[in-house]
Amino acid sequence: MALDMDPERRRRLMELARWREEWQTKYGIDDVEFIPDDAPVTPDVRFPTAEQEWEYVRRAREILGLDPETGRYLG
Repeated sequence: MALDMDPERRRRLMELARWREEWQTKYGIDDVEFIPDDAPVTPDVRFPTAEQEWEYVRRAREILGLDPETGRYLG
């Protein structure tokens, strides 16, 4: 399946993965898959601020060819 992927889509997804890694490293964000709301929060887990999340979302949208502000497709 992945071998049949559109080359442009593959390029964008690889760039998105690089951006995610760069962003996590920049802010020291932990890659936490899921923490239930009622779970105790430990001080060793770092979560992004709203501003940091917005920075990630804007750049991710740009990488995927979407409007950074609205998320609408630009194609």
